[in-house]
Amino acid sequence: MKKQSLISLFLFSCAVAFAQSDKNVEQHQFTVNALLPGVVYEAGISDNATLTAELTFGFAYRESVFFEEGYGVYPIGRFQYRHYYNFDRRLRKGKRISGNTGNYLAPTLAFQSGRALFGNLDLAYNVAGGIGVVYGLQRTAPKGFQFRLEAGPAYYKDDFDQGLSIFLAAKLGWVIRKKRSN
Repeated sequence: MKKQSLISLFLFSCAVAFAQSDKNVEQHQFTVNALLPGVVYEAGISDNATLTAELTFGFAYRESVFFEEGYGVYPIGRFQYRHYYNFDRRLRKGKRISGNTGNYLAPTLAFQSGRALFGNLDLAYNVAGGIGVVYGLQRTAPKGFQFRLEAGPAYYKDDFDQGLSIFLAAKLGWVIRKKRSN
């Protein structure tokens, strides 16, 4: 009985969070990135928070006296819970928040393949994963142009190694959406 009550309470609170219509964040936002090609889907889950899924590509180049030079393009998947913390301040100052224009903190989970989709540089591992927290800022122009910068500490692990690292991202792209007033 106690377990059923907890499950019911959890489902009810999720339904309330998803049912809010006066959120500061966009209900659904789809972005196409150009700098490193990829797509991002961002779903609003509360007033100032979103769940984000991203599929993008990374590039690596190696030149060494011991190995032949090589390059590769690798698929990368990322998942985030973004908490936008400065929407109220932006609104008080008369600034826009449309397109989730704001600063955020985001626990991040990322996976990268070690096998190149294009190129001749396969990495030593099959899959690498990382978990960390990033500080990010995202700005979306009225016509949909968007840029995003992120950085933060991470812990990574692959088939042969593990340790501390840094998540870095710089994205340029376009939001595919209807215009919003603020």
